[in-house]
Amino acid sequence: RIKIMIKLSERFDFNEILILVSIVVCVSVLIYSIWTFYKFLIKSMFSKKYGIGKLPRSIKIKRLKDGEKQRNYFVLKYPYWENSKKDGTADRRIKNNVIIWRKSKLYIDMFKLISLDPSDIVYLVRELRSNGVDIALCKEERLKYNKIFKQKETFSSNSGIQDIINYYEENPTNFEKLCAELFNKMGYESKVTPKTNDGGYDILLSQNNQRTIVECKCYSMQHKIGRPAVQKLVGANSTILADRMIFITTSDFSENAVVYAHEADVELINGCKLLELLKQYDFLVQQEIEVDMSECQLKVSDMRPYIPKDIYKRYFC
Repeated sequence: RIKIMIKLSERFDFNEILILVSIVVCVSVLIYSIWTFYKFLIKSMFSKKYGIGKLPRSIKIKRLKDGEKQRNYFVLKYPYWENSKKDGTADRRIKNNVIIWRKSKLYIDMFKLISLDPSDIVYLVRELRSNGVDIALCKEERLKYNKIFKQKETFSSNSGIQDIINYYEENPTNFEKLCAELFNKMGYESKVTPKTNDGGYDILLSQNNQRTIVECKCYSMQHKIGRPAVQKLVGANSTILADRMIFITTSDFSENAVVYAHEADVELINGCKLLELLKQYDFLVQQEIEVDMSECQLKVSDMRPYIPKDIYKRYFC
């Protein structure tokens, strides 16, 4: 290296080297400035064309070449830990564990938008749709659409209790939420207990300074609730000391359960009574089944199942 420097110094004097370095630096700065201005110009063109006030900083835009025009759609990619546990959260036993951020992409006319933050793409899609831009449903939105359609189909006016059982059999805990919504419409304030350590009941109701505990069971119509299940609710109330106790199910109760419930002052709601209440409080409606775009459009909270809990809590809450 010293020999090379000596040879260069023999061919060029210090001022010439300084001028050469200055030219290289200036050219580099010029190229960077042109590239920065070009990116700014593309973002400005996009914002003006589609009525977007300000694009998120994470968004990068490329202009597609002629003939590369795409239909309007987007694909989300979610972050994950390089080394993770079975539930997707970080494996703390490994040092220097890092989050892998992947590129989410949105194609609009002649533009391709890229971001490592999927929530920024979700935000941008919502803004564009609100401004009248037609963007196809992504994979997650199609799943959400199917779920909402199935729910509306379940609660159409010609539904029976078996339709409700079929709908909640994959996730019985959501049946508790349905019951809570029903009691809300009946004038109660309802609170669903945690999945673990629920204290022996599923919902706590409040109304006129009175408290009621509710146990919910989504069972098949052939499964009858026995006396032990009702006794368990009564046992739970020995700690809570609520004013009322209600046991609600999609099935029915055995004779022994009915007799004991009468003695222990537990109100029983079976599948037939539940269906009547759902009709009375307009859960079952007569209408053509339709799902509006606003219902299935993705929100940041909808990304929760796709992102490890620790990453979601840190970056997306």
